[in-house]
Amino acid sequence: MWQLRLIIVLIGVVFIALVYLLSRQRRQRRAESARTEPTLDGGQLPTLAPSETLPSIAIPAAPGLPTAVPGLDAHQLILSLHVVCGEASRFDGAQVLSALQANGLEYGQYRVFHRFLKGAPQWPVFSVASLVEPGVLPPDSLPQLRLPGLTLFLVLPGPQDGVAACADMLATARALARQLGGSVLDERRQPLTPESAQQIRQRILEFQQPPAVAH
Repeated sequence: MWQLRLIIVLIGVVFIALVYLLSRQRRQRRAESARTEPTLDGGQLPTLAPSETLPSIAIPAAPGLPTAVPGLDAHQLILSLHVVCGEASRFDGAQVLSALQANGLEYGQYRVFHRFLKGAPQWPVFSVASLVEPGVLPPDSLPQLRLPGLTLFLVLPGPQDGVAACADMLATARALARQLGGSVLDERRQPLTPESAQQIRQRILEFQQPPAVAH
């Protein structure tokens, strides 16, 4: 009889030990799966609220974004730049509106800002949207908002030579960053360097190069 009791006690001890080990393994897996936020050259990327996602207004180079603008030819090149705050801070909406207007950008279609050529108000050279979903920048409500950043995007072919249009977009991005106290990133969300700017220019030249004529 005592042997049966001993066996029952041993089974109970083994069961408790197994439960403890399994619980410990689960806690270790949860700890290992935790990830810190990515950083950018030692600085933290802008922190977005759960409801904030990347805009979907024809802006390339980010997962889930469309790579074409409806109504345009399928053969097109889309380029983008980003102006972002550092240290997870945000731009004041009133200052953003003032900076956009000071750089000659006009509010229009898709509820974002555009650069237009004189005599071509329906075909933007490039556009500026909010960095986060839904991407809109309504002037009436901008003063009440705080924005983690802006996205400038250019679709070629456009109303202007691609190299000139990109130079204008780059100069505008730098001006906005200077006025708002931010920094300019390329479409891969890396700091824009002279080398990466030259790579963008080369992509435009290759895109605009006439196709070779078959003999």
